[in-house]
Amino acid sequence: MNAEAEKKPEETLRIHLASERTLLAWIRTGISLMGFGFAIARFGVFLRQLAEAENTQIRGADALGSAWAGTALVALGMLACFSATVRYGLVRRAIHRGEVGAPHAVIVYVVGAATTLVGLALSVLLARSLSR
Repeated sequence: MNAEAEKKPEETLRIHLASERTLLAWIRTGISLMGFGFAIARFGVFLRQLAEAENTQIRGADALGSAWAGTALVALGMLACFSATVRYGLVRRAIHRGEVGAPHAVIVYVVGAATTLVGLALSVLLARSLSR
């Protein structure tokens, strides 16, 4: 029984480290989403400046679409980081209470669905710009 008592802290540490790796993966995902969003929004600004320098017109919908898509991705990245941090705290407390089990998958579904919707909006924007 003494061997089991010695093994338990080691197992708890392993579970905590796995939970922390999951948190860091979600943080990386959030930072990536924010980075892509920022790049998309800034690309719209670049296109407007380029059109202005060449004295040409770009349609307002084209420029506005990249700003909205970029903002949506940045917001989604912030949501992913915040939700991951909250989830990490909940899982950490559950581990300390000895209630180790699968955590709720709400964050996965929310971020996945929102990313799909933003991707769909980006696809529509790209299709509209290609068809002109």
